[in-house]
Amino acid sequence: MSDIDLIIYWVDGNDPEWQKKKASYTPGATCDAASNRYRDMGTLKYFFRGVEKFAPWARKVFFVTDGQIPEWMDTGNPRLTIVDHKDYIPEKYLPVFSSHPIELNFHRIEGLSEHFVVINDDFFFTAPSAPEDFFQNGLPVDIMTEMPLQYKTNHVYNRILFNNYDTIGKYFPDRKEYKKRLKNKMLSPKYGAYFFYNLITYMLPYSGFWGVHTPHFMRPYRKTDFIKMWEMEGELLDRTCSSRFRSENDVSIYLIRLWNIMNGDFVPGNIFKMGHAIVLKKDDPGIYSEIRSGKHKMLCLNDELSDSDFDAVSAKICSAFEDLLPEKSGFEK
Repeated sequence: MSDIDLIIYWVDGNDPEWQKKKASYTPGATCDAASNRYRDMGTLKYFFRGVEKFAPWARKVFFVTDGQIPEWMDTGNPRLTIVDHKDYIPEKYLPVFSSHPIELNFHRIEGLSEHFVVINDDFFFTAPSAPEDFFQNGLPVDIMTEMPLQYKTNHVYNRILFNNYDTIGKYFPDRKEYKKRLKNKMLSPKYGAYFFYNLITYMLPYSGFWGVHTPHFMRPYRKTDFIKMWEMEGELLDRTCSSRFRSENDVSIYLIRLWNIMNGDFVPGNIFKMGHAIVLKKDDPGIYSEIRSGKHKMLCLNDELSDSDFDAVSAKICSAFEDLLPEKSGFEK
């Protein structure tokens, strides 16, 4: 696997012009237009430093934005491709403030490799990684753990996962069939402790598709799988992409991951060993020591901070990253 690209998408929620554009559409948003989904912690340059130091195998980084480029970024770096929303998202969907149309149209990006890794702007490389962490023999590395989802009508993310499950479930209605077909991948010893969890769920007598655990982390994808899903569920994806803000009626990019898993188009691996996800809710010294430790290949820092804590915690996070990655990367001026 010599041609693996990275896609990271970013928004500068502090940009007055972008705020003005967002405000003009916010009154029509049904949900999920909160400002904490768009604010910038100032950590983006540490993602690029991590790529250069810990993911040198990546062919290119495709940086997807709504016409925004950080002032420190060296746009002449040959490993960097700047992609504006209008460069690849069909015009009828623009402007967008939801991650779903941004992600579901990635296959339209000119020059993108068949194999790529999708990265949110709260993900970071913090220790040496390898192509085999994401792809082996041309297939995504993933984990299949059946997991029913608690239904919460007031939780947009859960509703979207249910929509994914409903869509995939109609293609795989017979649990006996896919348990038999996918037995070796459901009960892989590579999953470590999750093997025992899977062994228990495998023996449960329920019928029908009832969900697969969806970890929030860097995930590998293939362009051909996007194209296939648009051919299969074009109307559904079109409806999702037509929503400027996340909606409880949407599906997400995880729909494509589910399709691959249920078809067995993946290589089993314990992806939870690759990194750690941290929900930022308060000023916690453990977070900063976790960043500095460099013991995880990847970290996810999910912002759920209050407005009063945001600036102070952001500064401490940047300081911790500066200790881990003090040298400028080739992506910086």
